[in-house]
Amino acid sequence: MSVDPHIDYHSHDPEDGEELSDNPAIREAQILEARMRKALATKEDPLREGESTSDRMHRGE
Repeated sequence: MSVDPHIDYHSHDPEDGEELSDNPAIREAQILEARMRKALATKEDPLREGESTSDRMHRGE
């Protein structure tokens, strides 16, 4: 079995639990990542006409 040299073993794994880190810097990044993932357009939730991901992210606050 080959190993992909481009795998980032420290990246987010969607299978990880939802608990936030005790480290404030990591916790802030986790919260931002969750907001960004929620704002991304999907097939089930496409962007509206003239809406950007940034607009959606700010609206979702």
